[in-house]
Amino acid sequence: MNRMYKIWGIVLLLLLPLGVRAQAFNDTIDRTADDFVIASLVVADPGEVLYSTLGHAALRLQCPTFGLDYVYTSEGEGVRGKVLRFLMNDLKMGVGQFSLDGYLQPYLKEKRGVREYRLNLPAEVKTELWRLCDERMMQGMHLRYDPVKRGCAISVVHSIEDAIRSANTMTGAQYRIEYPEWGEPFDRTLREIFYDNAPHDWGLFWCMTIVGGIVDKPNLPKKEKLICPQELADTWMQSSIDGRPVISEPAVVLNEGEPLQKSFFSPLLVALMILVLSVIGWFMKNPAIDWLILGMQTVLGCLILWLMIIPLPATGWSWLIIPFNPFAAIAWKWRDKWALPYAIVIALWCIGMLCAPHRLVEYAHMVLALSFGIVLLKQKYVNR
Repeated sequence: MNRMYKIWGIVLLLLLPLGVRAQAFNDTIDRTADDFVIASLVVADPGEVLYSTLGHAALRLQCPTFGLDYVYTSEGEGVRGKVLRFLMNDLKMGVGQFSLDGYLQPYLKEKRGVREYRLNLPAEVKTELWRLCDERMMQGMHLRYDPVKRGCAISVVHSIEDAIRSANTMTGAQYRIEYPEWGEPFDRTLREIFYDNAPHDWGLFWCMTIVGGIVDKPNLPKKEKLICPQELADTWMQSSIDGRPVISEPAVVLNEGEPLQKSFFSPLLVALMILVLSVIGWFMKNPAIDWLILGMQTVLGCLILWLMIIPLPATGWSWLIIPFNPFAAIAWKWRDKWALPYAIVIALWCIGMLCAPHRLVEYAHMVLALSFGIVLLKQKYVNR
């Protein structure tokens, strides 16, 4: 036993100088230096799948002194393969931590460009930002999936604002981001912002089909409208904190990717093909085309009605419920009594959507509604 104590004593004596050196090194670190923590906004170009339609925003935090370099990003469970969980509002999201190489791998594979904007935040704000990011990362996927209130860009905004408040409380400072005069771009609804920034393809079509409720409110706080990563970067380029621009000019992390290839069979083209089918069906006695279009209208109507009855995040009232709802399938037996009035309502709805002061639906939705209107008119005037 005494021999064991002697061995441990010798080990401790050997390690003591190392501990003293480590403490001495630690005492020489200036944790208030502006470059002790380097924070950046990372923006990726839009992708092809629904959740990447606007691109992606994340935070990169580096500590050169300790060789640390991580990307913190708001991530949600993918809807693919989990549609029922999505419809039951059971998907989760949270903050993920990745090495820079690990974070860039999907963008490299998808050939999407990535840019980095240095955040000119006070040192104590950047330290608090790192602490908050670590804290939220440790909580895992625990938040209810909400692509609007907890989307990537708005999550970055909330993280920065929370870090500023925390640093102000600890130091007594009064840091705040001075935004420019909020101009015309921020008088739009969230739906309009999405419509203006997303590639006009299937991702936009399905988003315009599903989302509702809060996205159509015109009087949201301006900060809550920073949902588009590139618009966030452009806004922060014109904003300041502690007398400096919030972000610096961008540096390329991944070279500009290939232009996003739109599907040849775009939503509008598919809708026009269905419209042509409805016209062909007018001259056919076989009701197969009519049943096909009625089935499409019913399925879409059931989805929209479900999202209105059991509102998921970013869903609620939708103007699409007027032409797309299950009523036609339920009352099909008595269609001779309501087919013409309903067709007139659909025509008026399409005119109203064209004259609406802001974008409420896609053109493809209106063409699909007209196809269904033609089917209804056929029931009134041909299948009597």
